[in-house]
Amino acid sequence: MSEKTELKARRSSTPPVPTCHECSEEALGRCPDCHSGLCMDHFPRQQHSPCAQKQMKLVQRQVCYVCGTQVYPDQWSLARTSHCIDNFSCNGCGRSICDELHTKRKREDITVVREGLRGHRYQNTTRYCALCAPFHRIGGIKGLARLVVLAGTIVLGILFYLHP
Repeated sequence: MSEKTELKARRSSTPPVPTCHECSEEALGRCPDCHSGLCMDHFPRQQHSPCAQKQMKLVQRQVCYVCGTQVYPDQWSLARTSHCIDNFSCNGCGRSICDELHTKRKREDITVVREGLRGHRYQNTTRYCALCAPFHRIGGIKGLARLVVLAGTIVLGILFYLHP
C-alpha cells in the first residue's frame, strides 16, 4: 500500500511539461510580447497568431523615422534555451530606427529566466538613435524629460514652501 502512495506522490511532484501555444510540441521559450509558451519553430513573431496579426497591423508604422526604410522587428531561437529579440526601436524615444544608418548606440543585454529546472537565455538588443544616444544613461529623451519634470517639481515645491 505504501509503495502505491509513494509512486503517486512521485508522479504528482513532477511538473507538467509546458506545450507550445500553436502546436503540441514542448514549449522552449516565452514570447516577450504575448507571454505564450512556444516551441522553437513558432518562437519568431511571424510564426504565432497574436503577434503575427499585431505585426501585420503595424507594418505601415514600422519604418525608420529618419530615412523611411522598412524595419522588421524580429525574434528567433538559436538553440532550445537561447533566444534573440530585436525590436528595431529606439529605447529612448520609442521610434523605429534602421540598423545600418541611424542606430548610433547598440547594446545587447542577456537575461536568464528560470523555468522549472531549465534556464532560458534571452538576448535583447537595445538601440538608441542620434537624439537619444547622448542621454542613454538616463533613458534617452524620455528620461531627460522625466528628470527635468522631477527637478522642476522639486524647485517649485521648495519655492511654495519658502514663499510667505
